[in-house]
Order: sequence, then C-alpha cells, then structure tokens
Amino acid sequence: MKKSVLAAAVLSASVSCSNYLDLTDPEALSDGNFPVTIDHIGLVVNSVYGAQHHWYFLGNYWAGYVMYCLDHTIDLQWHNDQGWVDILAGEVKAGNTKVTDPWTGLSVGVYYANSALEEIAAYRETAPESETEALDNYEGECLFFRAFYWWHMLSLYGEPDMDGIGIPIITSVPKDLESMYVSRETTEYCYNAIIADLDRAVSLLTQTDNHRVTSWAAKAFRAKACFFAGQAEKAKADLEDCIFNSGKTLVSYDHYRMMYNGYSEYEYNSESFYEVGNTADPTGGNAYGSPNTGSTLSLYYPPFCIGPDGNRLAMSYGNQYMHDRNLPRFGYTDPAPLSDGVLQKTELEDTTIYYLSEEYMASQERYRATLGTPDYDYENFPDPRLFVCSLQPFVDSVQMTIDGIKAYRKVAQVEFNEWWTMDESTGNDPQTFYGWPVRKYNFLEGHLLDETRNVAGYNIYFIRLPDIYLMYAELLADEGREAEALEYVNKVHRRAYGYDPDSPSPVDYASLSDRTRTADPSDHLANNPLLYERWAETFGEMRWWEDVRRLRIGKQEADYYKTVSGPGAAKTSIVWKKTNYAMPIPTSEFESNPSSGMVQTPGY
Repeated sequence: MKKSVLAAAVLSASVSCSNYLDLTDPEALSDGNFPVTIDHIGLVVNSVYGAQHHWYFLGNYWAGYVMYCLDHTIDLQWHNDQGWVDILAGEVKAGNTKVTDPWTGLSVGVYYANSALEEIAAYRETAPESETEALDNYEGECLFFRAFYWWHMLSLYGEPDMDGIGIPIITSVPKDLESMYVSRETTEYCYNAIIADLDRAVSLLTQTDNHRVTSWAAKAFRAKACFFAGQAEKAKADLEDCIFNSGKTLVSYDHYRMMYNGYSEYEYNSESFYEVGNTADPTGGNAYGSPNTGSTLSLYYPPFCIGPDGNRLAMSYGNQYMHDRNLPRFGYTDPAPLSDGVLQKTELEDTTIYYLSEEYMASQERYRATLGTPDYDYENFPDPRLFVCSLQPFVDSVQMTIDGIKAYRKVAQVEFNEWWTMDESTGNDPQTFYGWPVRKYNFLEGHLLDETRNVAGYNIYFIRLPDIYLMYAELLADEGREAEALEYVNKVHRRAYGYDPDSPSPVDYASLSDRTRTADPSDHLANNPLLYERWAETFGEMRWWEDVRRLRIGKQEADYYKTVSGPGAAKTSIVWKKTNYAMPIPTSEFESNPSSGMVQTPGY
C-alpha cells in the first residue's frame, strides 16, 4: 500500500496537467467508490472477523507458541530452540518473537475494527433508513471485536494488578504521525474500555445468527470482562441473564468430546456463546502467514500414529505433546506404556515381536467402554475429560494416508523411531514417559499439510456455558451462598460423567473443599472443586492462563509442573517470577513510537 501511494504521488506530481489521470477507474478502490453500499460495509466488517485468523494470533501463534507453553498444556518433543524453552520455563527475555509477534497481529485487529467503525459512521450520513438495523449490527460486531483484540492483548501483555501497566487503547485510525505516538494505559483503564465497547455492542446487536456476533455473545463477554475487572454486581447481572434467558444448555458428553476437531455438526452448538469460525481450505489455503479461512494452531502439536512398519509418524510438524503432569491431574496414574511389566516381547526365530500386556490393554479399554455414561467408575477411573483433551497412545486411532492407503491407525507416543523404543536424544525415559498427543483443536483425518495445506477447520471457542456457570459459582461463593455455588460447579461436573447436569448425581461434590480427581494431594487444585472444574473443563482451550493471572497462582502452577524438556536431552526446572504474568512487547514499538508512555513491560 505504501508503494502504491508513493507511485500515485510521483505520477500526480510529474503529469498533473494530463486530463486522463482524472478518469475514475471503477475497478480500483478509492474513497469515491468504496464503501458506498451496505454490501461494501459488509466486506469491511469481514476484515474485522478475518483478523482472528492472523498468523500471529489464532491462525498459528496463540496456542503452540504462547498459551500452551505459558499454562503447561504442552511440553516440547524437540527442545533446541532456547526461546521456545524459555517460554515454558518462565525465563522469557525481551526480543523473544514468539511472545512479541502477537502484539502485531492483535494490533492489526484493532486497526481493522477502528477503520470499519469510521466507515460505518461515514456511510450512515447518507444511508437509507431501511439499512439502520444492519448498520447497527455491523457497528456492534466491530465494537465486540475491538474489545476482543484488546482482551487478548491485555491477557498477554498487561500486568494483572489494576494499577499495573496495560496496553494502548486506540479508538480511531491515526491521521498523522503524531497521533500514532500512544501510551500504555493502566490495566483498570483497559478493562473499562473493553466494558464500554461491549456496553455499546449489547445495545446495537439484534441479529440471532450464531455464526456471527450476537447480543448474547456480547453479554457473555461483558460478564467475563466485568468479572475479571472485579465489578462483581455488573458481572453477576449479565451472568444471570445468560443463564436464565439465553436458552443456552450444556451439550451431552459425546457431543462435547467431538466439538473441537472440525466436525461441523458439533459446532455452533447450544452451549457456545461465541466461537471463531474456521474452515479448511485445501485448495487456496497456506498456513505460513498468508490470509486464510482457517487455523493452523495444531501445526506444532499434531497427533502421532504408528505406521505399518512400526515407526511413529507425525501428522504435521510435530514438536509438542501434552505435559505428562497433566495426566495425574486428571486422575490417570496407570504405568507408562513402555515401562517394565507393560511392554512385552516374544522371540520368534530371528524376529522379536513387541506388544503391550493384555492386563494393561484391558484396563485401558475399561475406561472407554463406559465413557460418557453413568456406568463410568468415577471413584477409580480418571476424569472423563482426559479423553476429550488428549489422545491415548495404543488405544485411540486417527486416520492417516501411508503409501496411498488412508486408514485408521493407532495413536503413537510423541516420539520417533519404532513404537517400542525411545530416542536417546530426547532424554525420555520409557519407565516414566507418557507423551500423549493433545486432542482439542487437532485435525484427526490425516497429515495436516497433505490434506488441508496446513489450514484446519476446527472452530475455536471463546465463551461457553460452563465458563458462565463457573464464574457465577465463584461470585455466589464470595457472597457466602455455598450451596448455590456448589450446584453450578456440579452442573459442569455431572455433564463430564454423562449425567443430567440439572439433577443430583453420584458424582456430585459434597462441598467446595471436596477432593478432586488430581492424584497429587499437594496440588493446589486437590481440594478446590471450583478451580479444578475450570481447569479440567477448559483444558487446552487457551483460557487457563487468564485465570492463572487473575488469581495470581503462577507460583503454585510452576511448583506443580516442576520441569520441562530442554535444551538437548536435559530437563529444565520451571522458575517463577512475578514478572511472568505479563510478557514483553516488541522492541520495534519503541523505534516508531517515541511517546514517554510507551514503555517496556516491567521486568524486561
């Protein structure tokens, strides 16, 4: 665009007397011919939606580079990228582009929202009255998204204390260089700006198509923003409205398990308030930075499967697996699959046959036989959400094309070489290593590049009814209404075990200090059902970090996870510093923005 503007200026200066330059080109975009219809406004608003797919945001970076590392959803299979290891280990340094680049992608989203809002305001001056409702909805959508991009910027770069350093709040398109010299506001100011935009969005939105932003999406988001900002009464009013008047209901466990992998019949369901709509584009898509209609979040944490020759195969780039400490937190304590007593072998002449013991396989299949039903042994089996969030090696299956044959193949540990061996260079110990692939937001139907050019179609959820229930439960508990709070915690818990969410069940917690499924009694979630349910229910949805910051439990989380892989074959201890709650912003920001209020995040 800069080159085009420069070229136009040069041409104008050199041949300004030529009348032919005054002709209007109807095929070119200009102030004179775009936007001049309501359809044009729709295209401008589409760009605001499109920024969700930015390569530096939900198009790629947000999970495998940022949130999954910060909240220890994952560990690294290949650990020779020190900057990547630093994110997991709590040692991020200024200049780490994996955490600073999202600042750019999210700023683009804010810019698009501001541009669209200005175009809508200008178009309103001449628009017919019949288009008022459509314009109101477009404006409401843009306000929602400006708040949405601010929210994610604040979650990554803002200090959690209300008087801490937040992000810049830009509400108009810069018209000159000086107007681009902006400051970072306080965190409280940022929350109030988000809430103000959502107030306006709620008042404008009337559309009911859940593929787009609706008033219920804006109310649910406003409830969350007020909740995080400590505005309890405002949050509670919206939460109650969402619970009692939105018509939202929890889906069944089987539906819940299938709604994260791109199967359209399970998406835009009855418990979703807003989700980022993604569509795979195997013809025109390109994961590596180009605009697309989907996401390649799972590029770094795809499933591994076992090929016909016994080798493990990654279904994409394949660098991450679910951190092993998450398994016992879900209550899974069975031996590692390649440990002594589980891995068996039989010698046949010149061939060694490897297999897993019948007892082990039978015990794993017992979990699956009753999964999602009231017959599930809740006292002895792991939390059923483990099997929503992850894929179990040697038990689960995924599709993969090998030698031209597409077939279901058993999931493998996230390792290389034959399935019965460990690669010494990774430092993984067969006696203790689990290496389960992440299941949420993964493509399960083949190699991501071969099948979809790395652009997958799984929708990404922003706010669901369980989020609403658990926020409401926390506010009720703060008021001393423990029995009512417990009921909303149990609604979420019952669904996970296949029970009616609205009726008492054998799996109900008896109190808000009841024992949870985490196997480690020293885990700070061991006797905190409300917080445990928030962790288990939204595991792998890139939301847990928000609560880690809000509740200032970073130290407890670091103490629980203890170590991460790398560099080389070593294990690195996770350290905790208060400054880890807010990441550094790009150093390039200071080169182009000399405002005294544009400062680096404290600690970097």
